[in-house]
Amino acid sequence: MERIFNPLNTTTNRSTEIVNQIKSNLLDGTLKPGDKLPTEAELTEQFGVSRTPLREAIKVLESIGVITIKRGSGMFITNNPSHFSLNPLVFSLIMHSQNLDKLIEFRQHFEVMMIHVIKSNWSREKINRIEKVYNYQVKTLHPDLPPERLAEIDLEFHYAVLEATENALIIEIGKTIYELYKPKMIQSKQSGSIDKTLKAHKMYLDTLSEKDTPLEESEIEEMIRFNREWLIGE
Repeated sequence: MERIFNPLNTTTNRSTEIVNQIKSNLLDGTLKPGDKLPTEAELTEQFGVSRTPLREAIKVLESIGVITIKRGSGMFITNNPSHFSLNPLVFSLIMHSQNLDKLIEFRQHFEVMMIHVIKSNWSREKINRIEKVYNYQVKTLHPDLPPERLAEIDLEFHYAVLEATENALIIEIGKTIYELYKPKMIQSKQSGSIDKTLKAHKMYLDTLSEKDTPLEESEIEEMIRFNREWLIGE
């Protein structure tokens, strides 16, 4: 098969560079939807790597819907890779998501921006929709639910806040942040975390409900501290 990739020029973060090369080839049209990728052996030869970083890269690309693996046929570029999957900013967030501490910090300041956006175009109707989701959580979150379901119900509140911004860019990036958070949320979800979740969401709702009250720096620090304690256990 014709060589379409270049040997890596780094000895670190090899899986990331493989992902970036495949992404670049998609963005510049070298690779197109439906194209079949070289075999694993051919890819290791072209990239000049072992199978381990290659398989890590393929796993990332498969998880975000860029490639699909057909048993007995090989690896293919998804027929309709979404704009979401190939958005350079979204892609960058995905590739840097392993730094959880920085992700927590970024998420919280991102949410501060969301609060400002909602307050700048505030309406009681928006707050009522968010409050409706919160009230549903109060009734639905239960210690007997599996962690996966607890995380899903938790995220419904944040998705409602995202929608209230009425900004497509904020919504797209925000959904990516929460998807990156979700696996760690599932790991940390325990029955004892329900009260903390509801308390944090109530504080969030109260902040949004006060149209003309600015967000204090101390509130931002408290939000960051809460998320760090919850996810990392510091």
